[in-house]
Amino acid sequence: MIPIEPLGLEADDSAHSLSITWSDGHTSLHDLAQLRRLCPCAECKGEWGLPGTMTATRTLTADQTELVDMRSVGRYGLTPVWGDGHSTGIYTYDYLRKHCECAECAATT
Repeated sequence: MIPIEPLGLEADDSAHSLSITWSDGHTSLHDLAQLRRLCPCAECKGEWGLPGTMTATRTLTADQTELVDMRSVGRYGLTPVWGDGHSTGIYTYDYLRKHCECAECAATT
């Protein structure tokens, strides 16, 4: 089985979204605020039974949802760099696909 990998990324500042085109032809859509809330790092998600910063944060600042860069992590994930400097969350390809917000994926959840 050939692994599914991203072929292209496109951030749309006016729509405040990120689209990812995958090697299987699917294009996933992610709202940047939702993507930040989904950050899988220990600081944001929490660890050892303690809540993370995204658990308690009700309102995100513009800096927290500004996508500055997207870095590749090996052959399995991407790390967003946010406007507030946060860059420790590794979003695996599976995690990104699982949280796709496109109309097609939303209809199946």
